[in-house]
Amino acid sequence: MTKRRNLKTHKPTHTRQSLTASGWLKPQCWQISKKEAAEALRMPINRIVKVYPKQHQVIVVYLNKKGQKCSSFFSYRLFARWEQEAIAAIASCRNQQMLAPLEVIVQYDLEHFKYPVAIADAIWEALLKHISRVTRELRLSKQCA
Repeated sequence: MTKRRNLKTHKPTHTRQSLTASGWLKPQCWQISKKEAAEALRMPINRIVKVYPKQHQVIVVYLNKKGQKCSSFFSYRLFARWEQEAIAAIASCRNQQMLAPLEVIVQYDLEHFKYPVAIADAIWEALLKHISRVTRELRLSKQCA
């Protein structure tokens, strides 16, 4: 993973917080399907009984190998939806003023919570590419002014 860095054009004025606590992502509003849960948990879809979204975790009721119902809490960060929504949040930032605080939050989230490596890498790479794009657009707009 590329080393994380801060934009030099800002100083964060808020406390560091997660993507959910900051309001950038609201996974409790997502309708996580049985298929998404099965993919995230790497189990057959027919073993997923019910998915209950909560504010910071999702409860999945599933059948164990003996066919008994079990339930556990799982981090949303295991789900492909988390990656998609985080990248969409990054893409929604149209300028450095919006992007800089989100960069701090994404960096905090990646450092303080367990992520599958592929999801963490995809989010970080999307952030770096978007920072580069926004910086390039700003530079070009200043040249044209």
